[in-house]
Amino acid sequence: MTGAGKGGSGGREVQSREVEAREVEVRAVTPEEWVTLREVRLAALADSPQAFASTLERELGFGEQRWRSWIESSSVFLAWRDGQPVGMAAGVADDARRADSVPGSWHVVAMWVRPQERGRGSAGKIIEAVAERARASGAARLVLWVTDVNPRAGAFYERLGFRRTGVRQLVRPGEPDHWEEQLIRELG
Repeated sequence: MTGAGKGGSGGREVQSREVEAREVEVRAVTPEEWVTLREVRLAALADSPQAFASTLERELGFGEQRWRSWIESSSVFLAWRDGQPVGMAAGVADDARRADSVPGSWHVVAMWVRPQERGRGSAGKIIEAVAERARASGAARLVLWVTDVNPRAGAFYERLGFRRTGVRQLVRPGEPDHWEEQLIRELG
């Protein structure tokens, strides 16, 4: 940004980020958009393989029905800028049968934003879309897991009101040095 520095130009930077965030549209994915969801999810797995429990190799094998099923069984959101998908996340109602169950919550999964989009407001808008849907369904909190190798993501979630619980688990069972921590945000 030209002219940024000491002397009060910080207001222009804040205003610029607000404009950028307004330019992003976040909306729920429809089953007809399964190909776009697939493209974004595979890009996420290729870009940040350490951030997800799944792998690119595994999801390359998913067929159309698997992608449509994911869309129909959860709330999947894509962020769009200038007609292009730039990020995604899904919200899933808590399942009491899971070991990491948190009653009354929704889990945020598959959160990712394209590298060139990071820091431009899209990630926050995606999380807020999931939070709104969770709140509307009666959920009291959001739960997510963040990997130890991604401190930037952890700091981002904390700025959005998530708190670390101290609960930890392996990201993938076969990788004993790859841990993640649970974070929770009350929706109140």
